[in-house]
Amino acid sequence: MAKKKNRKILPLVMALIVVVLGSILFVGAASGWFDNHKVKLDAEYYADGAEFMELTAGEYEGLIEAKKSFVVMVDQSGCTTADRLREYVTRYMTETGILVYRMMFAEVKESSLHEKVKYYPSVAMVSKGKVVAYLRADEDADADKYNNYDAFKAWIGKYL
Repeated sequence: MAKKKNRKILPLVMALIVVVLGSILFVGAASGWFDNHKVKLDAEYYADGAEFMELTAGEYEGLIEAKKSFVVMVDQSGCTTADRLREYVTRYMTETGILVYRMMFAEVKESSLHEKVKYYPSVAMVSKGKVVAYLRADEDADADKYNNYDAFKAWIGKYL
């Protein structure tokens, strides 16, 4: 008689497992676990030339509201780390033809970008009006991107 009970319970246990796993996968997909994280920049950000486009807090908010996809470097004059990162970004722009905005840290503090980027220098990737990735100047995990062009290029290439 115990075998008959086990035979009836086994399909119920299997169904429960399928439902639980399916729910976990659904929640994960809705949360973006399986997103590609690639940023497709808007067409106006592909051109020859390696000059930054200056960006104010108000202009940034306009781009966010318009759900634009772009790259912005958070800069500060007089900072040697910012000087090095600026060189990396300029070199990357020259190699790829991607145009990057440059926003001074004082402007960042006046914009919604400051909710993510708390320290300078940084580079942020914005996709359809949302910041999807940025370098953290205060994190050891990002230190190599600030000190090695190949590490920086690999990081930005992961998203673009």
